[in-house]
Amino acid sequence: MNSKKLSVYDSVVQFFRVAAGGVFSMSRSIRTTLPYLLSKNSDDLRKEVTEQYPDPVSSRTADELPPRTRGMLLNDIERCTGCGNCSQVCPTECISVEVEQVPETAKTWVSVFDVDFSRCVFCGLCVDVCPPHSLTHTRTFEYSVYESTDLVACFGRGRVTQDQREKWALARELSRPGDLGI
Repeated sequence: MNSKKLSVYDSVVQFFRVAAGGVFSMSRSIRTTLPYLLSKNSDDLRKEVTEQYPDPVSSRTADELPPRTRGMLLNDIERCTGCGNCSQVCPTECISVEVEQVPETAKTWVSVFDVDFSRCVFCGLCVDVCPPHSLTHTRTFEYSVYESTDLVACFGRGRVTQDQREKWALARELSRPGDLGI
């Protein structure tokens, strides 16, 4: 180590530079706060910064939000294909998707599509990778509940029941040509 030793004169000069910087910093702080302490019209200087919520005058509505605001997620289940890209790209794994195959067709039935908003960070990755564009951000930003289980939004259609399977079978039979009995 090649450290240079300071002379006594350099040490004293450095001390006074540091002390002068401290005095200058303290004087700026006092100059800023002194008017608040000594002013008779302190109400003008002490303006309210914190707003009470909800403030009907200054609170934002959904129309006043920026156009790219990421609010709560909404899934149009009629357009959703159940591909699962959204759940794969989600960094917090807050989306769960389960699908069932519709018998004898190439369509899928999205039985479970749940979004856990207590884990969501509203990054928008799921919306970007959605091929049918069924997943979107709404402009709703207020969503307070008492129980964390209420923060799970369910968009799925539910499990396929036996009644549903019978309706599909009947629809397939009616759609076949030549079964009219003529």
